[in-house]
Amino acid sequence: MGAAAVALLVGLLAGLLTRHASAGTSDPATGGNATTNSTSRPNIVFIMTDDQDKRLYSTDYQPVLQRELVAKGTNFTNHYTTQALCCPARSSMLRGQQTHNTNITNVVKPGGSYNKWVLSGQDTDYLPHWMNAAGYRTEYIGKVMNGYGVSNYNVTPKGWDHVDGLLEPYIDDYNVPIWSANGDKPVYYPGWHQTDVTRLKALDRLDVLTNQSDPFLLTITPFTPHVAYEQGNPSSRPIPLQRHMEQFLNATAPQTPNFNPAAAYQTQKSGWLQYLLPMNDSAVDFADFVYQSRLQALQGIDEIIEDVVAMLEAKGVVDNTYIIYTSDNGYHLGQHRVPGGKSLFYNEDTNIPFVVRGPSVPQGVVSTLPSLHLDLAPTFLSIAGLNASSAAWPPFFDGRSLLDQWQAPLVNNATGAGHGNSREALNIEYWGLVGIEAPSGPELGGSYYNNTYKTIRIVGDEQNWAYAVWCNGQTELYNISADPYELTNLARADNVSAEHQRVINRLNALLMVTKSCEQERCRDPWAQLVPDSNSSSSSSSTTDTVLYSLVQALDEAYDSFFADFETVQFDTCMQYQWADNETPFFPPLDTLDGGGLGRAWRNETVDIAASPGTRSIQTPNYYGTAAQRNATFAQMDAASRYMTEAEIAATIG
Repeated sequence: MGAAAVALLVGLLAGLLTRHASAGTSDPATGGNATTNSTSRPNIVFIMTDDQDKRLYSTDYQPVLQRELVAKGTNFTNHYTTQALCCPARSSMLRGQQTHNTNITNVVKPGGSYNKWVLSGQDTDYLPHWMNAAGYRTEYIGKVMNGYGVSNYNVTPKGWDHVDGLLEPYIDDYNVPIWSANGDKPVYYPGWHQTDVTRLKALDRLDVLTNQSDPFLLTITPFTPHVAYEQGNPSSRPIPLQRHMEQFLNATAPQTPNFNPAAAYQTQKSGWLQYLLPMNDSAVDFADFVYQSRLQALQGIDEIIEDVVAMLEAKGVVDNTYIIYTSDNGYHLGQHRVPGGKSLFYNEDTNIPFVVRGPSVPQGVVSTLPSLHLDLAPTFLSIAGLNASSAAWPPFFDGRSLLDQWQAPLVNNATGAGHGNSREALNIEYWGLVGIEAPSGPELGGSYYNNTYKTIRIVGDEQNWAYAVWCNGQTELYNISADPYELTNLARADNVSAEHQRVINRLNALLMVTKSCEQERCRDPWAQLVPDSNSSSSSSSTTDTVLYSLVQALDEAYDSFFADFETVQFDTCMQYQWADNETPFFPPLDTLDGGGLGRAWRNETVDIAASPGTRSIQTPNYYGTAAQRNATFAQMDAASRYMTEAEIAATIG
């Protein structure tokens, strides 16, 4: 660590100690006596950005991420979100379930929102409760879920020993940061940029956590690099810290092969995508501007990583701490002619950054082993010392612990006989509208279209495919090994070869399982497909009908079994999940406890309250100066104030 970094850390710690001493009270985590965290069980620091791409190389522009986590940990290149949208991705991660089982399928009602999360009762049985029961102290800093805001701040996120959340409708105004700590009245930090507030709050809590004896889970969820409202107007870009605004001014959005593709490729798409016009110069220039802004904004995230690692090192606990870095979902800029946004099933939106540093995690390794966000909760419980046979293990988990592959990341994703329970099958889904995140206008975007679909991905060493069924009945199939940019749709109705139809038949059956799976059926979906033992050939044993991979399932002995399988379909295009609209299911829902779709472990939700809000506080200024890089929490805290009753009333409306 350089002299400048040491000086910064000393200043930060001095500020934190001054703040705690001047408060004249003891923190509940320490009981008034600071003791160094020396537990044998590892700590966890989980950092999750918002809408950060992997496929557009944003992480290459984060030198601290590369130096402190990638070089000193393992970079997992095949980690995927369960749905490429903020609220569904977060709830899936926190519950360890597929989105169709949480039923949090969008960011606004009726599909989703924080109010729906609470009304469903899932906030009484999720990650912080489980980690608390395992003896961990749990804390949360940053964005909670869409819909948590000034109107319902006192409905405190349950389970966390300390939670300090960003509040809507100010969450996407980077220069008007408004927060609520543990359900207390909203606090405004005038003159500060939201990312600096996130960083200093996280360091303040990390100082507390590393001075008590319990192991801890600290979750840090900055809003960056999500698009913002700039001075009250949609900007369709993140607003960087002022000190980073002059960086990367010559950067351009990567013009990957699927960037603004020719009509020969675009017309192969389904749904609303097939009708998009080519991006003109204005749209391309805008994509470049947004890309520059995203790279600039991510420098603030690098500063969070730098300071967190420095404090863990100074406190002597870095070697006993897992540091996980990821995003809730990915992002596209011009891919498939969409100027900006997320919510699609293509790799740009679903394949996300995922880096792990920690005990027994090899350093400087790149791993292709696949995983999903819903695997994180089981993994954290494994770190806490629990396993699937424990009575404390949640019975509804759809995910699995990744701890074994974190510690052995170069083990092949084997798909041969004897290697059952393969991790190759990844389910990704979506319900509702999609927004093109660019200013409205024919040359850019802004229109909203129904975007409901179901997708299965095969991510393996031997086979790599993506198969999607849209709510209008159209389908897409991509051989990712041969076509990594997902340009050539092999499922076009007028051009399906016999070879590709055999693949479609297998993936359709697998998608029939994963689109409504629960528990073990999600973890081992191939095993749910049992061909008649009579449909075997000389290349297959008459008794070996347990499937474990696409490689094995492609045996011609199973052609008739898969050809006769029911097809995935929707009755109509809806904006939310409704079981009757998505029949048939395999197995039928009426054969499952609680009726399937996770309903045995959540409440049905009706009359979901909206989360209203209009910004009553605005500023034309940009914050996050060079001087604020070295500021302390005490200095920031001294500048804060509670929102007035008039401001709260004007915000709620």
